[in-house]
Amino acid sequence: MREEIRGILEKHKTVAVVGVSRDPAKDSYKVAEYLQSRGYRIIPINPFADEVLGKRCYKSLLDVPEDIKKTIEIVEIFRPAQDVPPIVEQAIQLRRKYGVPRVIWMQLGIVNREAAEQAKGEGLTVVMDRCMMMERKHMEEGGNRELERLRAKQVRELTTKVKESMKEEKSSKSVPITVEDTNFDKTVRRHSLMVVDCWTEWCGPCRMIEPVVEELAQQYAGKVVFGKLNVDENPQTAMRFNIVGIPTLLIMKNGLEVDRIIGVVPKEFIEEKLRKHL
Repeated sequence: MREEIRGILEKHKTVAVVGVSRDPAKDSYKVAEYLQSRGYRIIPINPFADEVLGKRCYKSLLDVPEDIKKTIEIVEIFRPAQDVPPIVEQAIQLRRKYGVPRVIWMQLGIVNREAAEQAKGEGLTVVMDRCMMMERKHMEEGGNRELERLRAKQVRELTTKVKESMKEEKSSKSVPITVEDTNFDKTVRRHSLMVVDCWTEWCGPCRMIEPVVEELAQQYAGKVVFGKLNVDENPQTAMRFNIVGIPTLLIMKNGLEVDRIIGVVPKEFIEEKLRKHL
């Protein structure tokens, strides 16, 4: 599926965003803005807006002018699952007439299998429950996967040497716990102060900061709980907290984010942040 998505994002550049909001704080606006910044042509669809991101907004796919209809390649849907079928039907009407769009993309959290089967029956490719912005970022940051794996191996070897140089006898042991989409809210509410390390397997800088996080978890045992969230495997939480760069350390107090640290930073910098919330 990952390679299929890469092909979609590389080949198709005109996106009709159905349900895009005028509010910059909304996910639909953020995604459309990001895609536009990456060279995609955005066609906003919202019956209650005249303009979004400097582009004229249309009431529906069928309300788009004829010359623009012919260019739509992807229909990205930001509407509840029950509202998806009529949007897919409109896309099918356009495809029968113009041969496009080619892709129906249902944003993260949106799944309608019946509409998906209907679209596939008309020759459309369907992507469900995935964030187009996050997939594009993954494609950009991932680059050559084989090269990234080699880099990760080198970083692991370096990390092992760093760990060996920092060996200390400790009376108490504490290791970061695994946090996932399914248990994130429950876990961060359970601990008064928690640091969540947002990382992914292919990220070299994530491997560099890993031993620092592990050392802090031991040093602050009983005071601060440390967790690790793989953003590739848990895209919903990553999207909620707008994780753009990794590694990102979320500092959570009583279930709420009170601070964050982005990138590889010295251990002392992290400790300074923590002391403000202890």
